[in-house]
Formats: sequence, C-alpha cells, structure tokens
Amino acid sequence: MSFAESITVEALEADPYPIYAELRRSAPVAFVPAVNLWFVTRWKDVESVTKSPDIFSAVVGTSPVERSFGKPTILTTDGETHKQLRQGVDPKYRPRTVASYAGDLVRSIAGPYLDKIAGQGAAELMADYFEPVSTLSLARSLGLVDVDMPTLRRWFYGLAQGAINFENDPKRQEIADAISAEVGAAVQPTLERLIREPDDSALSHMLHDGMPDGSTRPIDFLMPSIKVILLGGMQEPGHGAGSILARLLAHPEQLRQVLDEPDTFVPKAVDEGLRWVAPIGTQTRQTTRDVELGGVTIPAGAPVAALVSSASRDESRFTNPDRFDIARDEGNHAAFGFGHHFCSGRFFAREQICLAVRLLLERFPDLRLVPGKEPVFRGWEFRAPTTLHVAFGAN
Repeated sequence: MSFAESITVEALEADPYPIYAELRRSAPVAFVPAVNLWFVTRWKDVESVTKSPDIFSAVVGTSPVERSFGKPTILTTDGETHKQLRQGVDPKYRPRTVASYAGDLVRSIAGPYLDKIAGQGAAELMADYFEPVSTLSLARSLGLVDVDMPTLRRWFYGLAQGAINFENDPKRQEIADAISAEVGAAVQPTLERLIREPDDSALSHMLHDGMPDGSTRPIDFLMPSIKVILLGGMQEPGHGAGSILARLLAHPEQLRQVLDEPDTFVPKAVDEGLRWVAPIGTQTRQTTRDVELGGVTIPAGAPVAALVSSASRDESRFTNPDRFDIARDEGNHAAFGFGHHFCSGRFFAREQICLAVRLLLERFPDLRLVPGKEPVFRGWEFRAPTTLHVAFGAN
C-alpha cells in the first residue's frame, strides 16, 4: 500500500500538515482514496492547477458543495456563469468599499462581546468572540439583519458538513441537506424584498448589479452561491483569527511585538497566521483531459484538490514553514486561493481578522492560555482551534 492509499479521513482531520509534508517529498501529486481526490501539494503545482481552467475546470461532477447547496455556485462554475455571479458579489467587497464600512461594522459587533468577556474574567474565544463577530459581520454585510448569532453558527456548522463531505457520508449529508433547506427558506423573503426595494447590501448587489434596467438575477440562480458565501464568509475570518491568536499566545515574544507596535505587527501576524493554518484548505477542480503533473498522469474527469494549505507550507517557498514567525518576509501565502476563483471576500475577511484581533488585544493585553485547556486544532478542509480558552487579569 502506498502512503497516499494509507491516508485516512481521521488522520487528515487530526493534523493534515505532516501528511502534506510527506506527500510534497515523495508523491506531490497523488490519488487519496479516502476522500476520492487527487491531492496536489506543492506551491507551483497548486498555482498551475488553479490558473489553468481549460485543463482543470471548476465544474466538478462529484462536488460535495453542489450536492449540498445546488448549482450553479460561484465555486463550481467557469466562463459566463461565473462572471455573472462574481459581477454581483464583487461590488460590496472591493478594497475601497470595504474600507468605507468594515471598521464601523466590526467595532459595533465586537464591542458588546468584549464587554461581556470583561465581566466574566475568562472566555472561550471561539464561541464567545471570534465566531460571533465573524458570522454577524458577514450576515450584516449581506443584508441579513434579523438572523441571530446562534442561528448563523448553526447554519455554518450544518453547511460545513456538506461542503467537506468528499467521502459521501450519509449522516453528514442529512445534516447539510436540512440546514441548506432552512437557509433557503430564511433568505428567500429578504431577496424578494430586495427585488422591490434595492439597497447597498451584498444581496441587493447580487440581484441587481450589471443587469438591464428593471431586471434582476433569478433567486434560484443566486441561492446556491449565497449558501457558499454564508459558509466561507462566516467561517474564514473567525477561524483564521482564532488560529492567529492561539499561535501568538504560544509565542509571548511575538505577542509582545504585536502589543508594542500593532500598526505594523497585527497585519503581519494575520498574514503569517493565514499562511501557517489556512482556514479553508482546498480549491477543488476536475480535469478536462488526461494531464501530466508532478511526474504522474491524472486521468480525464478526475476530481483534484489543489491544496492551498499545503502550498503555504511548501519548503521550496518558505523557510522553516512549520514555524509561526510574524517577521517572515517571503511573499504571499495561498490561503485566499489563486486564479479567477480567488476569494472574492478576501479584503473584507482580512480587515475583519485584523480588527477582531486588535480590538481584543487592546482590551485585554494580558490574555493568556488556560493551563490544561490548550487549544486543539481540527479539520483539513476547514481548520481551526475547536476551543480557545483564555484568562486575563490577576492569576
């Protein structure tokens, strides 16, 4: 049995990075039966896959995203369909637009959660801070003003069960299908209102932008992508922030740099943390023909996982890639993906993360991990600490 054939879902969930390191060394392009995917692990090959849509199509017949959310989705289309979806999504999340509203939005959401933490003297930051700030910021930017945080978190965890279900587990699929239906029913009335009464929300832009006067994109056309955006947009900033803070707390000397010079080192810590643990691990593609890559031939019609998480720890690009180092200056990470499917919300996500981390550390500069409750990371497609227990103030 080859190394790739011995890989299990549980081993990937526990810690994929040693597995990716071995694959980069010995089998940089390899079929992994446990998840029915060809893994591509080296930076140059990941970049090649994601920037060659004629050979590696975003339209994947076995996509768990489409199976769970319907189609078309912004992740699993190319050409004119993808262009139409991006044309509606991009306006709200361009850099200048994000700069005009993200700060006030995130501060207004983060403030009450920070106040609550201050009254408790300790916190589990994933549930008490990072995930609420992330889910609510995304929902409010979309225009979902009445959906509460517990519902949004439940949506995220339910939708995620479908998006990561490469092994086609029926229990995971049942959960995802139920949540997908619930999301559709909950979002439909907002979309119907925005058809009649457009505003500056992302959902309104998705309906109206680039359309001839008086026409809108059909709700059924947009709904699968809305579910994708809810999943990725709610997850990536909160989980990325949790990973970054967990690592800073494990490296007090680097945390001190961030506290002393936040303007310089908060952004550096954020970019290094996203490199060190990519919140979303793959860009999935399907070959349009037989193709040779990494010394092997991938057959036509094969599903391919371009592992941006592995690319960001490629030894050929980063020195000591398993080390978290906020002074690192070796170019961009791959966490937001490559090609025309790069993350449309990356500016919003990065701004959210920077603000969430900075506001927390300004309020509680003496944060520390709780002994005996050190964070445990889980996941390979979506990876983050499962919990992040911290204390502050007097011991």
